Amino acid sequence: MMMFLIMMFLQTPKGKKLLKEYLDRFDSGGSRRIARSIIQRFFRHFDCSLSEINETILHEYKEILAKDKSPKTTRREFSALRGFFVFLEEQIKKFHNPISSLNDFKTDRGAQSESLQKYLKGFIATLNTENTQKTYNYQLNSFFLWLDKDLMEITHKDVMAYKDFLQEKNYADSTIWSKVIAVNRFLTYIQRENRKFHNPVDFSELSLTIPKKDRGYGKVMSLEEAERLLCQPDVSTDIGKRDRAILYILAVYGLRANEVAKIRHKHIERKRYNQQQKIWIEDRKGWIRSRPRTAVILNGRALEAFDAWFEVIKREVKISSNMPVFLPYIYNRKKGKLVIRKSRANIPLSPRQVENVVYKYVDKAEIQREGEAISAHSLRHSAFTFLAQSRVPIHEIQKLAGHASILTTMIYVHAVQDYDNHPGMYSPLNK
Repeated sequence: MMMFLIMMFLQTPKGKKLLKEYLDRFDSGGSRRIARSIIQRFFRHFDCSLSEINETILHEYKEILAKDKSPKTTRREFSALRGFFVFLEEQIKKFHNPISSLNDFKTDRGAQSESLQKYLKGFIATLNTENTQKTYNYQLNSFFLWLDKDLMEITHKDVMAYKDFLQEKNYADSTIWSKVIAVNRFLTYIQRENRKFHNPVDFSELSLTIPKKDRGYGKVMSLEEAERLLCQPDVSTDIGKRDRAILYILAVYGLRANEVAKIRHKHIERKRYNQQQKIWIEDRKGWIRSRPRTAVILNGRALEAFDAWFEVIKREVKISSNMPVFLPYIYNRKKGKLVIRKSRANIPLSPRQVENVVYKYVDKAEIQREGEAISAHSLRHSAFTFLAQSRVPIHEIQKLAGHASILTTMIYVHAVQDYDNHPGMYSPLNK
């Protein structure tokens, strides 16, 4: 009969027989004991007929479990109950399994999801700096707390709704841009790790306003503008020597702002060859398992600028192998000038501080683009474009840039084509 009380059902000959038949399906005694315990624990909580088990009762039981059990344990208990209910559905004609989907009974949705936190931990580990890790961790947790959905449930409409929510809260366009970029990078990471997941973000439909500084992300300076920029630091001051060295390394070798900030004395080779200085650049941008370790060789004016700054370091601080090469400055009221902040001599400049050095001298040099900014990354693009124009082999530019794929480097070859020098001029089929 279907109308026995739940506990009575398990105590009836039929109930005992069905439970035993179900448990006999398990291969190990341990699995049988766990399943029996889970089933009996559920039945002890409710005093209703077998036919009255429904989603309301099951959600109530989920809340009971969630008080003192982990999401993983709760999911396991509902999985065991579902298995038993499927078996009863096969044996009792009028009984229907009330757990059609385990997803309906999760206690770890959204930001609390164990799978989400696992992916988040892996993604954060791929980011270069502690500040970037903190920023992305905050932005992504904020998104999933707002969304309150599991990963597999995310759609492009959710991302659109999040953008609209941020606009309603009057966030700046630059803030909305960075938050959506963070979500997209994370979902792209998950797509790479889990073939069953597809990143639903479609930027063509988001209509985001690109921040001013990012609109200059791929801008290239002219050679005259680059020369004018490099002349701006006042090399009669110590901080001017530092800034000039930073600008030369950015503009000649195309390093990223964070790569310049992370150069430490241990990365500088002790011996020079033909008056040239090798510096190793480690932990470059890219997938954490394949980040390249490359070297730049300073010579010419770049080395002169570097040596001028190095003399300041040797005079002002006691150098250690782990000390950053480029040090922060602070205004000293007693001396009436900027001095090296020795209390933070072992802490590297932030990428933003390096970027601010560029903005300072770009403004001073009056290098302007309508509606766009020349950034530290613009110097990177300019550096490789100048090298491509000088016919430096593409694979050499690739190594200097730290690009995993030469296809990325090819943009600089395309950028230098002009009417006086392009591939069509050299094909024997075109003469």
